[in-house]
Amino acid sequence: MTRTAKRQEHQKRRDLIDIRRSAIDSRGIQGFVLAASDELVVLQYVYDFHLDGLMVLRVADITEVRFKATDKLQKKLLAQEGLLERVPFNSAFDLRNWRSVISQLSKEFGLMILECELAEEPEFYIGRILKTTETGARLLFFSGAAKWDKKPSTVRFKDITSCQVGSNYINVYQRHFAR
Repeated sequence: MTRTAKRQEHQKRRDLIDIRRSAIDSRGIQGFVLAASDELVVLQYVYDFHLDGLMVLRVADITEVRFKATDKLQKKLLAQEGLLERVPFNSAFDLRNWRSVISQLSKEFGLMILECELAEEPEFYIGRILKTTETGARLLFFSGAAKWDKKPSTVRFKDITSCQVGSNYINVYQRHFAR
């Protein structure tokens, strides 16, 4: 079975899986596959039994997908907690490329995190997408101290390894700015 077929099977069965990206992180990323293409995969990220937003990863960075007894049990526990019904399994995502999915998610969620984890010095941007071009996303980002940068920055699509929206981390800042 090909990697794409395995991802599709996990998506169809709504399996809770553990994704490994050995060149980026020694820890796994647990989640439900919501959509996948040859280039990108969208997960409902799960962290410590909490649904923690959506995460988009590059397929090229994925070195292993695990589905073990622990994942099966934890899916059952999430169901018992009533959390499975909150997973957007039937959502549609435009996964042609980073540009299409970032454009889609920025309209729906506002703030997002873009990471370039394989850069010489890994980069983490949290902010608002202003526009996308053929080669990158132009965004206005802010620091951990909630200070907005004065000028927008461009993040090249070829450097992006992950995108996150709707996470608890982002939502707390979103509420802060709304106040």
